[in-house]
Amino acid sequence: MTKSISLLVLLSFMLLALPAYAYGDPTGGMLFQILMPTLAAIWGLCIILANGVRGAFAKLMRRLRPTDRDESVS
Repeated sequence: MTKSISLLVLLSFMLLALPAYAYGDPTGGMLFQILMPTLAAIWGLCIILANGVRGAFAKLMRRLRPTDRDESVS
C-alpha cells in the first residue's frame, strides 16, 4: 500500500510542470566545485589507507616466506 502511494506521489511530482525561473551555468562551475573536493577526499583516503595495505601485505609476505633458520634445519 505504501509503495503504491509513494509511486503515485513520485509520478505526480514528475508530471507536474512548473516553469523554472533560473539560469543553468553552462560552464560547469558548480560541477567542478562539487567534483574536485570529492576527488581530493577520495585520493587522500587512498593515500592514508595505502600505508596500512602495504604493511598488511608485508606482514603476510613475512609469514609466508621461510626464514633462514627453516632453511638451515632441512
